[in-house]
Amino acid sequence: MYINLYIMTLHKTSSKLTSVYIMIILSVVMLASCGSKAKPEIEGNTVDMRHARNISMVAVNDSVTIVTLTNPWDTTLNLAKYALVERGYSGKAIFPADITVIEVPLRKSIVYSGVHASLIKELGAFDAIKGVCDAEYISDADVKGALKRGEITDCGYSTSPLMEKIMTLKPDAVLLSPFENSDETSRFARIGTKVIQTADYMESTPLGRAEWLRFYGRLFGKGDMADSLFRSIEKAYETSKAKASKFGHKPKVLFDRPYNGVWDVPTSGSVTGRLIQDAGGQNPFDKYTDGGSAHLSPEEVIHTAADADVWLIRHTEPNLTLQSLEMDNKLYGKIKAYKNADVYGANTLEVPLFDDGAFHPERVLEEMVRVLHPDADISSANLRYYKKLK
Repeated sequence: MYINLYIMTLHKTSSKLTSVYIMIILSVVMLASCGSKAKPEIEGNTVDMRHARNISMVAVNDSVTIVTLTNPWDTTLNLAKYALVERGYSGKAIFPADITVIEVPLRKSIVYSGVHASLIKELGAFDAIKGVCDAEYISDADVKGALKRGEITDCGYSTSPLMEKIMTLKPDAVLLSPFENSDETSRFARIGTKVIQTADYMESTPLGRAEWLRFYGRLFGKGDMADSLFRSIEKAYETSKAKASKFGHKPKVLFDRPYNGVWDVPTSGSVTGRLIQDAGGQNPFDKYTDGGSAHLSPEEVIHTAADADVWLIRHTEPNLTLQSLEMDNKLYGKIKAYKNADVYGANTLEVPLFDDGAFHPERVLEEMVRVLHPDADISSANLRYYKKLK
């Protein structure tokens, strides 16, 4: 069964009220056999998303764009649907109840993540950030400075935001990263605040995640700039990937360290796993195919990856050294990369590795290629993120 829904736009002339109908057919396929919700097909100009799998955008006209987010934990469902409506749009649009209307560009936003705050700044919409969460983990100097001057409000931790402060700011929307079965939309609805689900981190490829910046650009009135930025990111990434594919040797790469007795290693279905592959490396844990990380014991990781050629560690210690590593765990001495001093550390409180990893994967990939293939005609001097541990 198909249900046809319409958006009507009313325009007023100087002498009389004339009704002009812009018909947008939302063909909703009712799957009675399984009870799942189908994604609507909306008439308009579809934005070609070449890499992202959990987002689609359709430009209905110059002033209205419909954005559909797929639920990454159950792809038969939608996570959210938005109608991005330009401020000053003269028509009155009527949307289905399951579509959240967002007036764009956003003028006042609360941003949970420093990653997204850095992107918004890059897009030239820094003044639209009025509050952030998890401020102590933000590395961007401009955000830190604005926090000190009181131009941006510290809204507490993402796990327990300060709702009174957020209510006082009266934001157009809160940008937050959802988790499975979270109900943040209802929580903020009680105080009259709309939520933008920033689920880009659930994409399985670096370019897939980065392509979400085209959505964020449209939220802040920077759609054309965002499209152009992504094209340059995509081109640079593909160039580094093609260069790495020509190297014969594919070194094994180990990532990070255990935390609370668990070592999270990248799977072949994760963004980091894809980066290893695209940089011309081997992932010792590519037999794990789910997205995200595999959670293993330190003993299992070291047994499997004892022959790792390169060890990359993302950390927050001010002075991480080979000696301090071995003091932390004697088993590290069994790892080939440790024995050969091919261990690199990135202090994520000092360098924008996580920020760039989200929306500038071409920079991260270029550096990984340089680190993994030091014998190639690629200089490893003056690395952006990693430093070889002494």
